Amino acid sequence: MALNDGDVDQTGRVQGEQIAAYERRGPFWGRLTQFAVVVVCAASLVASTLVLDTVVSFYPGTGAYKSTPAQQQAEATVHECRRVGPVSGDGFGYWWHCAVTVRTSDGREVRTVVRHSTVTPHDRGSPVEFREVCYGKGNTDCRYGRPAWRIWALALAALGIMRTALVLLLLLGTGLYLLRTVVGVPRYYAWVNRRAKGRRSVSRRGG
Repeated sequence: MALNDGDVDQTGRVQGEQIAAYERRGPFWGRLTQFAVVVVCAASLVASTLVLDTVVSFYPGTGAYKSTPAQQQAEATVHECRRVGPVSGDGFGYWWHCAVTVRTSDGREVRTVVRHSTVTPHDRGSPVEFREVCYGKGNTDCRYGRPAWRIWALALAALGIMRTALVLLLLLGTGLYLLRTVVGVPRYYAWVNRRAKGRRSVSRRGG
């Protein structure tokens, strides 16, 4: 979509204000200010990932929210457990990773490790009701968990989409401000404007 004159003027004013602020600070402090934004974006990326991992860890199910493939009933026997935290791949807090033997309704036995405190040492000594759902060619990618409402799995799937968008946005911001830190704001906008001018020239010739 082509920019009209008003959009171009507004963009030029924003660029001019940012270049003026950079030049008032000088090259060192100007770059340091840009790098501070890089640090904020990177910290936000880490913090938001850990917060979302924490939310996901409260869900004990298999993650399946569709009727296909079907979840199969199973029982799990809990063996040794290991506690992780206070910061880990499960997010903030302390969580149990437990080795289990899963016996499916079709007679198979599977040894695996389940995370997120899906089971804990308190579950040892008695069978735990479980579910199995398998994906991929030959159903080789299987996931295990406790019975849970599909609505929660659907909500987590939606959260995963939001998480991907947020991560991409923060990565873009980190890369953009890192570039501005390295080359400086005036050179960055000079490069952006050259590219924009080239695209407009191509567009006019094409039209």
